[in-house]
Amino acid sequence: MTLWRGAALAVSMVIGSGLLGLPGLVLEIGNPYEAVLGWILISLAVFPLIRIFATLGLKFPTSAGLARYAEAAVGPWGGYAVAYLVFGSVPGIPALTLIGAEYVQRLFSLPFDYVPFLAVLVVTAMTLFNLAGVRAVSLVNYAALGVLVLLLLVISIFNLDFFVTGLSLLPQALSGEGSVEFERLWTIAALLFWAFLGWGSFSFSLGELESPEKNVPRVYWLSFAVVVFIYLLLAFTTAGAEVSGVSLKGASGLAGLVELTPGGDLLLLLIVIVLVANASSWNFTASRLLYSAANEGIFPASLGKLSGRSIPVKALLALYAVSLLLIAATYVFKVPISAMVLIVDQNFVFLYAFVVLSYWKLETGWKRWVFTGLSLVSLSFLVSGFSWWVLYPLLLVGVGYWRSVKKKGSKEESGEV
Repeated sequence: MTLWRGAALAVSMVIGSGLLGLPGLVLEIGNPYEAVLGWILISLAVFPLIRIFATLGLKFPTSAGLARYAEAAVGPWGGYAVAYLVFGSVPGIPALTLIGAEYVQRLFSLPFDYVPFLAVLVVTAMTLFNLAGVRAVSLVNYAALGVLVLLLLVISIFNLDFFVTGLSLLPQALSGEGSVEFERLWTIAALLFWAFLGWGSFSFSLGELESPEKNVPRVYWLSFAVVVFIYLLLAFTTAGAEVSGVSLKGASGLAGLVELTPGGDLLLLLIVIVLVANASSWNFTASRLLYSAANEGIFPASLGKLSGRSIPVKALLALYAVSLLLIAATYVFKVPISAMVLIVDQNFVFLYAFVVLSYWKLETGWKRWVFTGLSLVSLSFLVSGFSWWVLYPLLLVGVGYWRSVKKKGSKEESGEV
């Protein structure tokens, strides 16, 4: 991949569900003042992590991504732990498809009960794109970026008054004039962490990036600047719309703003395209993780096979099957999308802890202390409110450690080590 393709892939991995689903989800949890503060808080919290990812990406420009960083941090078992944490985050894929399905439901004015079935169509489409190969995924990402620019321009121009109103909420929230409760603010910030997970996933694509010594840091910082600008622009606009009486609550809440914009139906269709592209990108990196981990003996060897066109078909089909099961489970057990997002978020908090530790061991000088310290503060804040939920990622880390020890013992018995 070239610099621009890499940046397109990174932005598409980050933006999608975050841009189109989270503004409405956070307004279900808290008020517009808390929503604005939450977006700013999480943007600041992620900044030192981007620096760390750019640094480690230069040192390890491989498709092993987070797994390689974890191995550098704690040894071989770290790769196992990352593999299980990422695979345990598969609920993120059906969460994306369900958000996209809600927009499809709004677009065609279908009964809400159709959403799970529409999600199956979305997950099928993204799997087919990935089976078509890297070029198809890249083309979809380019189209998605063009759509995002168009959406941003149109929504911003026709709703500039809402943006101005949203900006006025920030000083009110900081001065205490606006109602802000810490517990809700934490939940919003933890939920919004989802909006910045794509850079972790992008690390699995670095092995396909041309001239990594130049392009790795450029991709990370360019995509970070674009993403934060877009997020904050829509954060203020949606908050301003909410206080002005336009309800934007829910995973497809942004549709309420789009429907006030000329060409609303077309814009909803474009939103669906962006979400399919975002889901395709997540599926792309997850399949590469399964493929890489299978070749390391972490997952079944059959998942480590490539087709004649160098596509991990079996890994993609395995993800497709798991996604279908999870969509069915959300329908049967009435699991909210926000709960699935928080499950993924807490897994990535633990994943990023391995990344920070790796950076600490490899970096030197003042940067080591500053960026490690800032990142640990951010991660500590994010993990502070998960309570008993943290048992899930701890279990995944434990399974990864146990599998690593077991495999090492098997090798020693067979004389391989």
